[in-house]
Amino acid sequence: MTNAHPDTQPVSASDRSHSSPSKVRLRAFRERVSLAVQVTLSLAIAGGVLVYLIYGGKNASFLDEEKRPSRPEEVVQIAGPSAIRIQSGTAMDSELHVTTARATWLTSPILSVTGSALASLRPGKEASQDAWQFATSDLLSAFSDWQKAGKDIQFQETQLKAVRELNESKIDAQKKVVARMEKLVAAGTDTQKDLAVEQTNLIQYEIQGRKDIHDQEQTVYLAHRTEATLARQLQQSGLEPTMLRSAATEGDIVVAEVPERLMDLVKIGMKCEVRFYALPKRVFTAKVSGISPVISKEKRVLNVQFVVKDPHDVIRPGMFAQIGLGTDRRQSLLMPADGVLHIGDNDYALFGPEPGTWQIVEVQIGELRGTDVEVLSGLKAGDRVLGQGAILLKPVVVRCLQSADSPSKGAAASNGRRGNHR
Repeated sequence: MTNAHPDTQPVSASDRSHSSPSKVRLRAFRERVSLAVQVTLSLAIAGGVLVYLIYGGKNASFLDEEKRPSRPEEVVQIAGPSAIRIQSGTAMDSELHVTTARATWLTSPILSVTGSALASLRPGKEASQDAWQFATSDLLSAFSDWQKAGKDIQFQETQLKAVRELNESKIDAQKKVVARMEKLVAAGTDTQKDLAVEQTNLIQYEIQGRKDIHDQEQTVYLAHRTEATLARQLQQSGLEPTMLRSAATEGDIVVAEVPERLMDLVKIGMKCEVRFYALPKRVFTAKVSGISPVISKEKRVLNVQFVVKDPHDVIRPGMFAQIGLGTDRRQSLLMPADGVLHIGDNDYALFGPEPGTWQIVEVQIGELRGTDVEVLSGLKAGDRVLGQGAILLKPVVVRCLQSADSPSKGAAASNGRRGNHR
């Protein structure tokens, strides 16, 4: 017969009835204590992690920053208004290429722009008959109206001269009548009443004459105003009206569109070369003969006109062209194109009067010459400038320029506030 383990001995029904409730309560108590311990430990661990993240993370990041290499802001510093300083021997310093602006002689164009032939003078059927042909019907209509306005001015001015002469004749004749009547009245052959009538007629002639002259002067003024309005329409379309008179035997009128911010580069008499897209193998030479007094409202460009001689009659109105302005032989200045920083609407170069310090100077640039760019103003020959790698300094240059502008803007605002208090 097998001996049973004491713990596994069967329990009587009476024992179960007395011990089961107490064991259940004990087991529930143990489970509640275990759950409370687990919750407490979880809260303690979470609190420790949170404390570490708040305080320990900051200290760790601070220690990490001490171990990190110096930041770019420390390597490149703002040294003053429009000036920056670069620490020598740093990685940034090794990326920069220092060179000098050099002088050279050039005959290539200062500025390349696009344009088109707007008007061409064609011989008529007879040698004395010449007629302008235009690129668009609007130009033809404006030119015809402008010509008509010019003839109307001549007619109205002739009329004004005739009105003045007629008025003077009437007044002189009436003055003679009055003088004769005065003699007759004095002699007793005519009455005073007849003299008064002739004197009244003289006053009426003078009043009416002044009115007629004034009306005709207004007509002449309106004719000039109409002619000026039509001339302005031609100018806005790209044609200078005076050229339509002076270019009678010169050739074709070509118009180049120059951006308004580059208008200072264009001068009357400047040589230029023209290449038409339809005639790629031919190069035409010309000189700037006219600069429009108005800026195109839509394109914000300045129309520059010049006359191209066309002895073989190959140019047609409407032909597109590439125009190089400024082909006169000139001494120019070149620097690496990589050293020019375009910020906003302006261009800047970094000029180094001394090692490690670079002045930010505004420059005006022309066309590219290979890897170099022509500098029109802002530098002189022999100036020490940055070339390759200058683009790495652009963020610091922008901040430097902004900090240089801030005091002036603040002073202006302060002056405005003081002005408002007056």
